[in-house]
Amino acid sequence: MKVYVKTPARLHLGLIDLNGDLGRIFGGLGVGISRPNVILEAQQSKRFTVSGEKAEVVKALAKRFFEAYHIQPNVSLFVKQTIPEHVGLGSGTQLALAVAAALAKLSNVKASTQELAIVMERGQRTGVGTAIFEQGGFVVDGGKIVKNGSCLSKFPTLILRKSFPEHWRFVVAVPSTSMGLAGEQEKLAFKQLPQMPTENAGKICRLIIMKLLPALIECDIKSFGDALIQIQMTVGENFSGVQGGRYFHASIAEGVEFMRKLGAYGVGQSSWGPTFYGLLEKEEAREAQRNVQAYLEKSFHGDVFIAKPNNRGAYIKLIK
Repeated sequence: MKVYVKTPARLHLGLIDLNGDLGRIFGGLGVGISRPNVILEAQQSKRFTVSGEKAEVVKALAKRFFEAYHIQPNVSLFVKQTIPEHVGLGSGTQLALAVAAALAKLSNVKASTQELAIVMERGQRTGVGTAIFEQGGFVVDGGKIVKNGSCLSKFPTLILRKSFPEHWRFVVAVPSTSMGLAGEQEKLAFKQLPQMPTENAGKICRLIIMKLLPALIECDIKSFGDALIQIQMTVGENFSGVQGGRYFHASIAEGVEFMRKLGAYGVGQSSWGPTFYGLLEKEEAREAQRNVQAYLEKSFHGDVFIAKPNNRGAYIKLIK
C-alpha cells in the first residue's frame, strides 16, 4: 500500500491583531496557491527509510509522528519535491502535514488535520497553513485565546474559508536575498514586537469585514487589492522595528512598488518574505511576470512565477 501527497503552497497576507486586549491575539489571512508543492510518497516497508529532498528534516518529522502515536516505523518515504524553506511560502507546515497525513493513512490513524498539526507542532500563531493544507482557498483565522500574555488555546480558530476566484492570478517573486526569519530568530522577533495600537488592530478588522471579504465574494479585484494593500501597510508598521521597515528587505520594498507601477491590484510581502506578490487578472499575469523577472535580473536576481489559486487543499491518494 502506498500514499501519494501533493500540497499547495500558501501566501500569508497578514496578521490581524497584535494587541490582544480583547482576549485573542494574532489571527491571520492567507490563500492557497498552486505552486510550488511538497510531493511525497510513503509506503509500508520492513525498515524505516527516507530518501529524496530534505531527507533529514523529513526523518525527524516522521519520528515525531511515530512517537506521538506509538507506532513502529516500518515505512519508507520518498520526497520528490519540496517548497523552498524560509521564503514565506509555508514550507514548514506543508511538509510537516504532508508527512503526517501520509503516515496517518498508512498506519490507519484516525486524526483530523488540526490534530495532526498539533502533534507536528504547527499553528503556533495562526492556523492559516493548516487550513490551506486541508481545504485550500482564502482563509481567515481568529488567533489564539490569550490571558496575562500567555496563549491558552491549543490551536487558532478558523473563522472563514472561501474559494478564491479562479480567474485571479498571483505573480510571485522570490528574490535571491536573505531568507525570512524562522525558528528561534522568529520567536525572538515576536517577543520584541511592540503591542499593536488598538486603532490599528481595529483598522485591519474593519478593512477585512467591510472591504476585503465583500470584494472577495463579489469578485471585485480592485477593491480586494486596495484593502489588501492597506492591511499590509498597517501590519508592516507594527513589524518595522524588527524588520527594518514595512518590509523585511529593500528588495521587497522596491519590488512591491514595481508591481504596483505595473498595475497589480494588490501587492504585499508573504509572511517574513523575501517572497512578494502582485494580484492580477489571468490575462494580465504573463506580461507582468516577464517584466518582474527582467526587473529582478537587473537588481537582486531571483525567481518569478505565476500561481493559480488552490481551492482544494492537499491531494492525498491511497494506492493499494
